[in-house]
Amino acid sequence: MSISQYLAFHTLIETGNFTETGLKLNLTQSSISHSINKLEEDLGLSLIIRSRNNIKLTNEGEVVYQYIQNILQQQEQLYSEVANLKKVIGGTIIIGTLPSVSLVLLPKVLAYFEEHHPELDIRLMEGDYDQIEEWIDRDMIDLGFITKPNTKTLEFHSVFTDELVCIMSSNHPLTQKSELQLSLLKNERWIMPSRKTDRDVSKILSDAQIVPNIVYEIAVDQVILTMVNEGLGISILPSSLLVHAPKPLVQKKLSSSYIREVGIAHKRMRHLSPAAKMFIHISQQTAK
Repeated sequence: MSISQYLAFHTLIETGNFTETGLKLNLTQSSISHSINKLEEDLGLSLIIRSRNNIKLTNEGEVVYQYIQNILQQQEQLYSEVANLKKVIGGTIIIGTLPSVSLVLLPKVLAYFEEHHPELDIRLMEGDYDQIEEWIDRDMIDLGFITKPNTKTLEFHSVFTDELVCIMSSNHPLTQKSELQLSLLKNERWIMPSRKTDRDVSKILSDAQIVPNIVYEIAVDQVILTMVNEGLGISILPSSLLVHAPKPLVQKKLSSSYIREVGIAHKRMRHLSPAAKMFIHISQQTAK
């Protein structure tokens, strides 16, 4: 058995079909099929069930897949460690990121590394707060962007702070208010950020004992901006996202300031590679 067979099998399960697997690995479908058949032959097990529409793991295949996934992860760690030993910012780091960070900060950070350290392979996994914390705990990612956690299992490096502001359409009556108190919002129609992608707004309203009239709950920030601009409701979003807001949209600071602290987390006491340390540093410098 070889690493190439493991990679073919793992990629096939991830993509779900031979065509896409061949394209990702720059191999023919027949080569992929041969690798899978040879792997099954070497193991003496049937690993997948082939059908016209998809690929499904057998029970034995489920077990083998987990081991192969671990082997490929260890191989990436080996490459990263070899790069560390050579004092090169290289290898691979996997970053968990929030949609809001992907939109505002991440493109500039990635552009820096492509220009100055093209040998470093940065892979991204976009998710919500719970997913990213779980990925860190399960060692699926090296670093993850989250808001400051209340846990002692994670090491947190602050990157930037972000004020939460209320947004509304330009013809909303509340645009005339010089100071916006949360109590004024209790009867409004709300376009709420999905609870999975944003805990902050739900906490603010809960602390103020406001039960919002949620007309839509949306996971994509850009969609929230557009819907609020059309007068479908109000919302609260981090101010950093509003650089992409439609021009007529009105943003109002709340009478009590609400700040979220965004940073990069990793497992406490985890040894960080030079690449991971530099990624944290460049993210902090870019945010400034």
